[in-house]
Amino acid sequence: MFSNVRIEKLILNNYRNHKFLELDLKKNIILICGRNGSGKTNILESLSLFTSSSGLKKTNLIEIVNSNLKGPVELFGVNILCKINNKKMKIGLGLKKNASGLKKIINLEGLKAKKKIDEYFSIFWITPKMTFLFQNSREERRNFIDQMICSIDFSFKKFLSLYEKYKTERIRILKKWNEASEEWLGLIEKKLAGTGIIICDARRKFIKQLNLHLSSPEGPFDSLEIELSGELDSLLLKKPAIEVEDFFLKKLKENRKKDIFTGKTNFSANKTDLIVLNKTYNREAKNHSTGEQKVIIFLIIFSFMKILKNQKDLKILFLLDDVFSFLDKNFVLTVLDQLNKLKIQTWLTDVSGDWIMKKESFKSIIDKINIDE
Repeated sequence: MFSNVRIEKLILNNYRNHKFLELDLKKNIILICGRNGSGKTNILESLSLFTSSSGLKKTNLIEIVNSNLKGPVELFGVNILCKINNKKMKIGLGLKKNASGLKKIINLEGLKAKKKIDEYFSIFWITPKMTFLFQNSREERRNFIDQMICSIDFSFKKFLSLYEKYKTERIRILKKWNEASEEWLGLIEKKLAGTGIIICDARRKFIKQLNLHLSSPEGPFDSLEIELSGELDSLLLKKPAIEVEDFFLKKLKENRKKDIFTGKTNFSANKTDLIVLNKTYNREAKNHSTGEQKVIIFLIIFSFMKILKNQKDLKILFLLDDVFSFLDKNFVLTVLDQLNKLKIQTWLTDVSGDWIMKKESFKSIIDKINIDE
């Protein structure tokens, strides 16, 4: 299946260091070049904010406004002209002041969007920070997998949001009324447990798909296997979901006093960690060298692309920030070749990009843009 989303024009107004920038785009691969500090990553970040609250830099909204902007914040904007299923759409992202600072506003064809933009398309990104995936927190490893799932299943993102909402509501009820409001508390815990099991089961099914490809990789690579370490994840491999949900509900009730004391949900669907095992050597990825870990990350991404190939309605963009600095160039070329075959529009950054333009097979599929010029 081919991706059915393209950005044909990008206009930035007062976005970080870009006072004004307009890009016209025609090809599958967009290569943004420029010296360090020229704002290459900022361009990718501007796109990531359409489908994420804080983008690939996990930034505060006030930080994305050009520091030299003298007028109202309405002079800030990210505007794209995109084609989705051969239909052209104008989408704009702006900011508005509110009591807590700034609020993001997204318009579709000049009107406030009634649906979230990630119902129209999704964005998956890779940043240099992912080099340290196996040294980072379990939350970041979990988010790495969750981002992949969200890219092909919008409902999963909705369940993640609901889960956080129910967790917050439950803690608020516990702190305000302790266990006096049993009926209300029981209802929230039922919703929390049910949503948590949906999330765990979606992760389990997705990782099962990844493992199909990781167990027999192409080329001279070791066989890999991904596991989830959470207790709920382990139980879902052995018992029906309804039984695991009852177990989760029981744990929530048992932990009420502890959760009141700590102010957080101590037994949760989001306590799991991502364990990647090299089956050839029976060794966890975290115990491999930095170079070997980069190869493992590449293999996971490559397996994800094989899953994308089988999607019925593929609407996704890829953002690859400075990948040449932490992945082998041959790996990157292989990834780009596969993304091009899937017709997935891919935005990537590099200081010069001269070496890739010397490859005859890539010249015709790359829009090279030097933002220093």
